[in-house]
Amino acid sequence: MTTDPRQRLEAGVSHLVDERKIISGIAVSYGDRTRGEAFCRGNLREVRLENGAFVPDSAPLLTDSVFDLASVTKLFTCIAVLQLIERGKLRLGQSVGSVDKRFSHIADVSIEDLLCFRTQLQTTARMDAAATADEAEALLFGIRQGPPPVRKYYTDMGSMVLKYIVESVSDTLFWEFLRENIVVPLGMTRTFAEVPASLFSQTVDCNYERRIVNGAFWLDTACPPGTVHDPKARLLNTARPAPCGHAGVFASLDDMTKLARGLLGDALLGRKTLLEIGVNRTGKKLPDGTDSQYMGYLCYSKQPEQTFSEVPAYFGARTIALNGFTGNHFSVDPEKNQFMILLANRIHNRATTVTGRANPEDKTETILWDDGHHYIVSQNFVYTKDRFLKNPIGDILAGY
Repeated sequence: MTTDPRQRLEAGVSHLVDERKIISGIAVSYGDRTRGEAFCRGNLREVRLENGAFVPDSAPLLTDSVFDLASVTKLFTCIAVLQLIERGKLRLGQSVGSVDKRFSHIADVSIEDLLCFRTQLQTTARMDAAATADEAEALLFGIRQGPPPVRKYYTDMGSMVLKYIVESVSDTLFWEFLRENIVVPLGMTRTFAEVPASLFSQTVDCNYERRIVNGAFWLDTACPPGTVHDPKARLLNTARPAPCGHAGVFASLDDMTKLARGLLGDALLGRKTLLEIGVNRTGKKLPDGTDSQYMGYLCYSKQPEQTFSEVPAYFGARTIALNGFTGNHFSVDPEKNQFMILLANRIHNRATTVTGRANPEDKTETILWDDGHHYIVSQNFVYTKDRFLKNPIGDILAGY
């Protein structure tokens, strides 16, 4: 194997996109505040359903193609909350109830607890199973505290609540706040809560996701380009202003590069605040010798065991790292002043859930579907991107 990191990165991208086809396409950007490299590979869509059959329908991915950021949306929520704190309009120790009385069952929970996943929150029924957006929102307003987390801290629920906190404090709709305080100042012209219809053909297709759940085969045919993939956000977006706090922002690679450089250049938050976001606030050694999840403010912190760390091995302990279910990764190291962005599509015509939770020991490549055809399994993309993408990019950045 070559020792040149750019050649290793090229080989890794080719392996994932062209050979294994675990993802249909990927857009990559990395660099620092002034230098960087970006490229893309693969397609933004591969097939379409026509008269009950799938037919080829490929379109190339470009660096200005629009991606569903999925949980990378939480970064926008985090920035918004911390901007309000820096401006003196909100405090970390302030209670939810003092800001928004609709969340009466978690009135004593602090803003900081929501930011760093320290409180397990539970609705009385699944939001994505609700009949209407009104019913789903009522479940969210009725959210309660569950048993204290022990090992797994990550959840969507706190960031969903924080959307309403931002709106209540700022007296502004969430997307308008994001636009005025993040998107417009950084010149992010291809970042949206609602993708314009004119750009649907340039939006990455997350339709035709396949899952096997409790032995049942499930195919999603209701997620055309411009529709948010996340089921809770998809339901709420039918009658509520998008995005949700946990998912729902769409953006291009070029715009996410602007966001990374905006953070590193202190254009959105003060340096002191930036250095606090990725600090571990939950992780510790458990009695069985393993570690609980290391979480910062709406992001992952660097985990001691790299296999289970979302932070690239090259990046340090204050790194802000986020993943999106659709296949995305975003990380910035405010001490090295460098960033790494991977916008991939592991959803389109792929089996994303086959054996339950992703497992680095599982080597499933394809699955026989109930239509008699084999389909590619993307479930473990989360464990392949370190070796094939993050590690060579880290070696490139080490030479900057």
